[in-house]
Amino acid sequence: MNKIKILSIFFLSLAFAFTSCEDSKDELDIDYNTNTEGVITTLAGTSGKLLGNAINPSDLENSEVVLTDANAELSIKLSIQSGSFAKNVRKYEIVKTFNGKNEVAIAETPTLPYTISYNSVAEYMNGFDLNYSDLRIGDQITFRIKVYTTSGEVYYQEGLPMSRYDVTVNCASDLAGAYRLVVKRNNGADVIFENEIISEVKAGYYKTTSTYRWDVGSIAPDLGFNFNDVCGTLNAPEQGLAQGFYSNKVYSYKDGISDLTEGKLVIYYIVEFESGPVENIATYTKL
Repeated sequence: MNKIKILSIFFLSLAFAFTSCEDSKDELDIDYNTNTEGVITTLAGTSGKLLGNAINPSDLENSEVVLTDANAELSIKLSIQSGSFAKNVRKYEIVKTFNGKNEVAIAETPTLPYTISYNSVAEYMNGFDLNYSDLRIGDQITFRIKVYTTSGEVYYQEGLPMSRYDVTVNCASDLAGAYRLVVKRNNGADVIFENEIISEVKAGYYKTTSTYRWDVGSIAPDLGFNFNDVCGTLNAPEQGLAQGFYSNKVYSYKDGISDLTEGKLVIYYIVEFESGPVENIATYTKL
């Protein structure tokens, strides 16, 4: 029998990470105890997309991308994390980076909550000294928060859920909906789910309802796994089983495909067990 272990050790490690800090010459990672100054902020509720079409889909790494304002949206919602209180905070600054470089300040405010929105490609690009022709599928614009205190320190927040928000340049994607799912696995008979729901988490990023042979609610509150759609290529990044409820790893072992003409998705993924990894070929047919 396959053994599933719950993530008790992981949660203990995570709790320790949340109470540690590390400083550098110019700036500090935020001290989550915030005994004397600082605050824990969150970008929960933030959403965004930057979608287009690659001129040469067979060479995404080098192909220019055609982007339109109709598929360029951003809504940043910045607030104080529930249970946290601002101590000696002078101001909050929202900054963005392009592929982890070229930090640009886009807004600041002395109080929270605070919101800001984009409705064009130009707003995303502003400050980066880049041309539209420089963009490639997979490029990432990351939004983070700086906290300035009255003592002159500048803090970044890292490691907490929604401490940053990433927008990835991608092709337009619309895979959410109901599917008939057939799972072929290398350790047993096929498993069929007649009404598998795929939901959109954010642009180009989705969540299934089931994993492997487990249906909704059978061994955890949420049995879905997440996958990316990059211009019709589907991949599940490494993640914990059942949205991290278990420590077993789930991940793609080769590229999947999205065939919109046939209304089919195919995802190739592994679920790791102590007895060995199980390969799954999941075929979703649109209902």
